[in-house]
Parts: sequence; C-alpha cells; structure tokens
Amino acid sequence: MSSLPRKPYRVPTMLRDLQLVDFLELTGSTTASAAQIGVSQPSVSRRYRALAADLELQRLPGDPIGKRYGHTPWLQLLRQGINSHRLAWGVLRIGGAEATTMGLKGQCGVEWVTLGRRQWQHWQPLLQQELLDAVALQELPPEEAAMTLPYRLLRCPNGWLACRPEQQVLRLAVQLCDP
Repeated sequence: MSSLPRKPYRVPTMLRDLQLVDFLELTGSTTASAAQIGVSQPSVSRRYRALAADLELQRLPGDPIGKRYGHTPWLQLLRQGINSHRLAWGVLRIGGAEATTMGLKGQCGVEWVTLGRRQWQHWQPLLQQELLDAVALQELPPEEAAMTLPYRLLRCPNGWLACRPEQQVLRLAVQLCDP
C-alpha cells in the first residue's frame, strides 16, 4: 500500500497474542515460538493460556497440523484480518526449513518462519489455512502434491516459492523472486 510509511513492519500490540497462535502452529512448540518472536518460553506459555481462555481455544495435539492450538471460525477470521494488515504493508510470511532460507531470512518484506520438522513435512495445509503466504523450496514438490492443493510455484534465484494464489501474495512474491 503506497500511502503507508516505509518503515519496518511491526505487528500491532493488540494483535501480537493472536500472532502467537500462528507461531505455535508453525513451529510446533513454545520454545521455538519464543525464539521466533523474541520472548521467553514462559511468556509464550502464559500469553497462550490467557488468549486460549479469552477465546475459548483448546490445545488439541492430536489434531492435524495447523489446527492444534485452536481451530474456531472466529480465530480464522481474526487470522485473515492480521494477514490483510501485514500484506498491506508489503510483508510476506514465508516458511521453510532452516536449510531452505534461499537468502529470504532477514530480507525486507519477509517475515521468515523456520518451520518445525512436522510442519515442514506438511506445509501444504499451512498455505491452505493461511498460516503462511509462501513456502521456500529447494526442489519442486512431487507432481501429485501440486495437483491436490491450489498453490502457485514461482522460480526464485535459489529455489522455488510455493505461494497462496491470492493476487496480493503473488504480486509481493514476484517482487521477491524477480528483483
């Protein structure tokens, strides 16, 4: 969005605890989430418990990836609002394994998330559930995976980005892949 000031994106204070739920889903643990967002593990646990009580979320470790820390219609709507805010600032949330950063980690316009091992193995639902905008891949996924979920593959200098097919996501991803 051209009318917004070009300073580094920062999640608004009132949305940070909601973002925490996403990082718990993406990393799979309070310790990894704490490292990702720069707070202590006890703080992550305390903040999640308070938010879960307020929004009536239940932690269900046996549920599918992306739905383990709370899966409600209102949480999905709140997530869409947060994503719209972040994308309006020109920032993509890109996930991947530590080895697949493709030079994206720390780059302007990228909120990098190092995915947990299980989350990395099941990245397609994370795109579908709007927990991520894109996933950094070193190799193309198997052909059958590309046919089962609606995502777009973009060639980047050091690999591929599997992106959600929304226009705003694709526009920002193209800018990253084709500077």
